[in-house]
Amino acid sequence: MKDKFLCVMAQYDEETEQKLKKIQKILLDNGFKGKQTPNLANHITLGTFEISEEEILKEKIKRVSNNFHSFDIKLNNIGLFGLDVLFISPLVSHELLNLQKYFSSNYADDLDWTAHTTVLIDIPDVIQRALPLVSEKFKGFRGRI
Repeated sequence: MKDKFLCVMAQYDEETEQKLKKIQKILLDNGFKGKQTPNLANHITLGTFEISEEEILKEKIKRVSNNFHSFDIKLNNIGLFGLDVLFISPLVSHELLNLQKYFSSNYADDLDWTAHTTVLIDIPDVIQRALPLVSEKFKGFRGRI
C-alpha cells in the first residue's frame, strides 16, 4: 500500500453511522483498539487515487454528485481480509455498483474492490478474539449512503 493517496468514500447517514459506532464502542469497551485510522467516519471506499490526480478527481466527484442521490443499503455480513481486517459489508445493490463504477480500477494496493466498512485492523490473534464479539452483537440492518 502506498504511503499517501486520495480516497473517494461513500459516507453513511447519521443513523447508520451511529449504529456502526455502537459496534466499534463494544470493541473498545472490550479492549480492542486496533490500527485503523482514528476519527474517520464510517464509509465504503469507492476508489483510491494518486495525489497527482486531485484536480481530475474533484471534477469527477462533481459530475457524479450531480447524478447520484442518497440510497438505501442493507448491511448484513461480517467478513475478513486475511486475519488482519474485520469488516461489515453490505448487500451490494445496483445503486452501489453504479456509484462505484465511476471510480473503478483505482486502488492504491492493486486489489479488486470489495464493498465493506472496516471495523478493526489488527494482528491475527486480536482479530480472532474480536470476531466472536462482533458476530454476537452485530445484527444486519438497513441504512443509507
